[in-house]
Amino acid sequence: MEGETFLYINGIIKLRALFLLLFISEILIYIIISAIPYNNPALVSQLKAEENATYSNGIVGILFSIFPHNLFIATIEFIPAIGQLFYVLSMVETPLALSALANSTGVPGFIDFIILLIVPDTLIELPSYAIAAATGIYLIYILVKSGEVLRSKIRKVLYMYLFVALELFIAGTFESLAIEMGLTLPKGVSLTYTFLLWIPAIPSIYLLIRLFRRINRDEYGKNVEVIPETFELQ
Repeated sequence: MEGETFLYINGIIKLRALFLLLFISEILIYIIISAIPYNNPALVSQLKAEENATYSNGIVGILFSIFPHNLFIATIEFIPAIGQLFYVLSMVETPLALSALANSTGVPGFIDFIILLIVPDTLIELPSYAIAAATGIYLIYILVKSGEVLRSKIRKVLYMYLFVALELFIAGTFESLAIEMGLTLPKGVSLTYTFLLWIPAIPSIYLLIRLFRRINRDEYGKNVEVIPETFELQ
C-alpha cells in the first residue's frame, strides 16, 4: 500500500505516530491521576528517604543515581508486550506518588505536575518513556512482518534505544543541576537559576528533535522507499 496516513507510510506503521499517541496519552493520564487526592504517609516517608539518600551524593552522585534508574525503566519499556504493560502501570503509579507527595504539603497533585512541566528535565525525560514504549510496539510490528521489513528496520530499534539513553542522560544532567541548586542556593535564587537552565536546554531539545527525525527519516515524505533502506547516522 503506497501513500501516507497518520499511522502508516507506504504500508509500514510509523514509529513517530506511535510515540505521539503515547506521549499525549501519558500527559493526559498524569494530569488526571495526579489530580486525585491521594493520602499515603508511608509512601511519602519512603519517597523522602530515597530522595535524601540520593541528594546527599553531590551533583555527580545524583546524576549517576538518577540516570541508571531511569534507563532501567526505559529498557523494560522497550521489551515487547511486557514493556507496554509496565509503561501503563508507571503512568498510574508515578502520578499517584506525585499526588501523595503534593497532598502531604497541602498542594493539589496536578499543580505540582504542571510546575514540573515547566522544568527542562521533565520535558526531556517524559517523552523518552513514550519513545521506549512506542519502539516496543514497533518492534512487535516488524517481528510480525518479518522478512525484508524486519531486516531493514531492526537497526532503527537499536538507534532508538541509544537515542533514549542519550535523552535520559541529558534529562538527568539537568535534573541533577536543578537539585544541587535547590540544595545549595537560597530558595528564590535557586528557582531563578532553575529557569535559567532553559538556556542550554532549548538547544539540547532542538538537537534531540533533529536526531529523532534523522533516525526516523524513513517516515518523513511520501515518496520514501519501504525496502531496502539504511539508517546510517553520518
